[in-house]
Amino acid sequence: MNTEFLQVDVFTETAYRGNPLAVFPKAGELTRRQMQAIAREMNLSETTFVTSAARDSYQVLIFTPQEELPFAGHPTIGTAWTLRHLGLISGDEVYQHSPAGPTPIRARGQALWFTRSGSATEDFEDTDPNASRRIADALSVDVDAIGLEARELGRPGLLRPAFSDAGLRQLMVPVKNLDTLGGCRPDAERLRDVSPHGAYCFTGVGAGQARARGFFPDFGIPEDPATGSAAAALGLYLASRLGAVELSVTQGVEIGRPSLIRIEAEPGSVAVGGSCRMVLSGRLEALPG
Repeated sequence: MNTEFLQVDVFTETAYRGNPLAVFPKAGELTRRQMQAIAREMNLSETTFVTSAARDSYQVLIFTPQEELPFAGHPTIGTAWTLRHLGLISGDEVYQHSPAGPTPIRARGQALWFTRSGSATEDFEDTDPNASRRIADALSVDVDAIGLEARELGRPGLLRPAFSDAGLRQLMVPVKNLDTLGGCRPDAERLRDVSPHGAYCFTGVGAGQARARGFFPDFGIPEDPATGSAAAALGLYLASRLGAVELSVTQGVEIGRPSLIRIEAEPGSVAVGGSCRMVLSGRLEALPG
């Protein structure tokens, strides 16, 4: 059985930044139980296992240290980049197949972009009048700091918390400013009561620019350096409220892993792009029983 793997840093042009990902490019003989045990051992935000690959497509399973995911963004970019690097897939357009369905991936220069369709809900307060208070308590911030004037992103309007789904339903939390973003200290139990899939908090730092933090404690990820699926959900959320958008999102600064995620979105559709850097290669000397 092939137990070789590669580790790449995703959403960065510099090694030891971005979000690290372990990729097992020939994992067709592993069971899901073994994959979960290996992902727990790797202890990264996600580990991917490619079960088959052809010239223009591949099958993949994605695991956090705690559970399998139907889709995730930085594993999509990182897995496709790794398979291209190894020559297992080729061409400027390929398809990833995961439990969330097919995801097209395109090469543009040195970056890879994936495209997803999806939707965002109306503001959370429409169904829960206490939503902002509950979110503020879960993040340990002042309730008045929940919400963002869209002019901070170069657009008119007021942004409020809502759920958005580009393959994984996630809570988008706009916050007032960088001080609020930096002051977020999630309470895992309270956050679970608000959103089982954690929260993606963001604020504007200029026209077409945002800073974000992703908190996903129930996936075994207290804070994620770069979250492609949540960035995709953010694109859908913003496009549903502001129309077509192009956005550069910086994430991971607060934990010393600065990342750059690019978003192009229109209502119902979003593309997310980023670069990768190879960091290490190795192999497992033992398999889980």
